[in-house]
Amino acid sequence: MENLLSQVVVGIGGLGAGAWAMYQKIKSDNRNNHAADVTGAAWEQIVTTLRDEVSRLSERLSAVEEQNRKCEEANHALHNEIISMKKQLHLF
Repeated sequence: MENLLSQVVVGIGGLGAGAWAMYQKIKSDNRNNHAADVTGAAWEQIVTTLRDEVSRLSERLSAVEEQNRKCEEANHALHNEIISMKKQLHLF
């Protein structure tokens, strides 16, 4: 009887230890899942920020290209005007 009682106590202790180990494992997994969720959210925020920045820079580039085109047209018109003035002064 004493042997049976000690086996029951050992069995209950083993079940308790196993349950405690499972609890710790689940708790650890939850921490890892939380860390993965936070990391994933951070990456999503980075990607969103980069997409916004690319969009903003694309718009800015379009504006700069338009300004550059207008400057080139103005330079071409000034060049033609200079040639015209040189012709009037008989330098050509």
